[in-house]
Amino acid sequence: MLPKGWQERLIVVSSPNTRLVRGWCLEAHDLAIAKLVAGREKDLGFVEALQRHEMVKGEILKERLDATDIVPQLRSPVEARIVRLFGQD
Repeated sequence: MLPKGWQERLIVVSSPNTRLVRGWCLEAHDLAIAKLVAGREKDLGFVEALQRHEMVKGEILKERLDATDIVPQLRSPVEARIVRLFGQD
């Protein structure tokens, strides 16, 4: 599950380490939403690491969740995970 507009936020990765081959990576908040929706222990640990290293912000995750087309039964647990990691604000 990815928020609407994720394609426009893809990040190109290309360097001498990739032999100048281009790769496309998800923006951190889009990836975090997908991980929070999946909800597996390893995914939640990954998002906790993103938060710990200040690579994602709670308010942006909330905006991206609002832009994600998921059923209410999945939305509530994801919202709770965001609040647990970032608080209400």
